[in-house]
Amino acid sequence: MSTISIKIDDRARLVTAVLAASDWPDEEQKQLTHAVHPHAKQTRHFVQKYKYHQAVRGINEALLNGVTLEELFSTAVRCTWPTFEPAEPLPHLLKIERWARSLADFEHDTEIAETFWPAHDDVWQEAVTALTNIFQDGRVAAFLERLTKTPITPEIAIMPNLVYPALTPVLATAETTLYLLLPPPKAVGESPPWPYSEDPPHVVATVCQELAVRLMADQLALLERPQWELFRHAATALCLEAAVDEFESQAYLLRIKKANDLPQLPAVTEQLRRYLAGELAGLADIFE
Repeated sequence: MSTISIKIDDRARLVTAVLAASDWPDEEQKQLTHAVHPHAKQTRHFVQKYKYHQAVRGINEALLNGVTLEELFSTAVRCTWPTFEPAEPLPHLLKIERWARSLADFEHDTEIAETFWPAHDDVWQEAVTALTNIFQDGRVAAFLERLTKTPITPEIAIMPNLVYPALTPVLATAETTLYLLLPPPKAVGESPPWPYSEDPPHVVATVCQELAVRLMADQLALLERPQWELFRHAATALCLEAAVDEFESQAYLLRIKKANDLPQLPAVTEQLRRYLAGELAGLADIFE
């Protein structure tokens, strides 16, 4: 059976630190005013004097030109640590190999791996332990296998992201591993984010939403956008039922149905249940 591992990848963690020195935190606040994790503040303070570094200028330019966070993080995890020599084909982007090499310079110039990260290791390990406790029973991985009707490849690794981006998960792809960088649950109002352990159902729902859509991308490409959205929420509801309990599943359904004006969501969820049981031939049948 497939498993979901929890790990900290220093290549991806370095990109979060470069983002902390970039224009990203201010742009993110323009999207939605929010408090960030205390470690994000500490990281931003540590790297502020490197805001004109080549790696930071490169990420600002890339984001301004429409390069996605997924492409940037995917670039990093396809390189070796700490030299950032490409170990597999990088995303097809202008200047991307040059930017990857600038990450090695950023790591060397800041000495972040030798001085800063070790001083804050406890907060990272606390996050790893919390996520491990949530996913160690294998229920989410087992549900995703039922959903895709095949063993999951590549390996799935969830990494706590205590820095940036603070509002959205990011998927990074390599040949053998799919990395999901997961920020802590956003708190109500402008309070700091909650620890992962404070809201396991939210964590499970977020992970299922991200992974279900990615793992089923080929099948979803055949659907209309409204159907795609219904599938995403129906899959999340059934994942919560399998990995947490029926109460959380129903609470999610009611909340999403009302907030997104999706009166058909409960019916589609029941049709998806039939699809998982083998009673429907294709994914499109859940909408009939």
